[in-house]
Amino acid sequence: MKVTLKDIAQRCGVSVNTVSLALRNMPSVRQETRENILRAAEELGYSPQKSKSEMRNIGLVSTGARLRDSYFYMSFHQRILSTAYDHNYNMMVFKGSTCDVDPKELRRIFEANSIAGIIILGDMDERIASKVAQCGIPVVAIGTRYQNLAVCVVTEDNFQGGLLAVKYLRNRGASKIGFLGSPRHSTGFMERFQGFLGAMTHFSMPVDPEHLVLDLDPADVYNYEQMLKSLRRRSSLPEAFLCDNDNIALIGTKALLAMGLNVPQDVSLIGFDNTVMGKMAIPSITSVDVHCATQAETCVEKLISFITSGRSSKERILLPVTLTEGESVREFF
Repeated sequence: MKVTLKDIAQRCGVSVNTVSLALRNMPSVRQETRENILRAAEELGYSPQKSKSEMRNIGLVSTGARLRDSYFYMSFHQRILSTAYDHNYNMMVFKGSTCDVDPKELRRIFEANSIAGIIILGDMDERIASKVAQCGIPVVAIGTRYQNLAVCVVTEDNFQGGLLAVKYLRNRGASKIGFLGSPRHSTGFMERFQGFLGAMTHFSMPVDPEHLVLDLDPADVYNYEQMLKSLRRRSSLPEAFLCDNDNIALIGTKALLAMGLNVPQDVSLIGFDNTVMGKMAIPSITSVDVHCATQAETCVEKLISFITSGRSSKERILLPVTLTEGESVREFF
C-alpha cells in the first residue's frame, strides 16, 4: 500500500503541510520536527513516485482573509494539499491581491513556478478571479460560484442544506424559525438564506420579518457587539434560528446568553459547515455538514483531469450535504 504524506503526518502528529515543508527542506520547519518527519518517512517506506525535477505544481489562489481562516478554510487548504500530493503534485499558495496583474504577466508568473493548474478557493473579487481564468492555465473554483465567470466550480448544495435544516426543525416541532447572518457577505451565505426561504415556502411556514436578523455588516460579520445590538432590537425572537455558519451560531449563542437566554432551551440554533469549533462548543452546534474533504478531493481530481487531458469544462458540480446533530436544538413538542 502506497505511503502518503497524510500517513507521515499522522505518525508524527503534525499537519500534512509541515510534512511537505520538511521533505522539501524548507527553513520554516524546526530541526527537531524535520528529523522526526524524515525518520518516520524512512520507517514507513515513503517514496515519491516522481523526482523533484519531475514534480509539477498546483497553484492555490485565495484572499488573505480566507488564508487566515484557521478553522473552515484551513480544512479545505489541508485537504487540497493532501490530495494534490497523493497525485504527485506540489502546491503553491498565491494571495489573490498578487494576481491583480495582466493575465499574460500572470501566466508568466505561473509558468515560472511550474504551475500546471489553478484552484480558486472561496469568494474573491470577480475581477481578479477573471484574470486568473484568462491566463490560459486550467482552473477550478471551490467553495463559491461566480455570477459572470465561466469556470468549473465545485461547491456544496446550500439550497439542499437550507431544506434539511428547516425540515429538521419542523420535525422537532418548531413553527417559528428565523435566519441569523449576512447574505451579502458571500455567495454561499446568500445561497443559504435563499435555501432557507425556499424551504419555509415549501413547508408552508410563515416567515416573520422580525425573525430575519440580516443587518450584520457583511465586511465584519463576526462582530459580537453588532450581533448583540441587532438581536436586542427585535420585538420578538423565533423558537430557532438557521445561521449562515457555525461561527455565526457560536457568536449568536454568546449574544443570547448576554440577553439572559439559553441555547437550546430558549432559542435553538443550527449552523453550517460542521466545524471543529462547533463540535467542541457547549452546547455543540447542530450543523449542515458541507463535507470539505469530498469537495477538496473532487476539486483536485477534476483539475488534474483537465491538466492531463488538455480539455476543461464550465460545469457546476454541486455536492450533497448532510445534517449532523449536536446539542443546540431542543424538542418543541
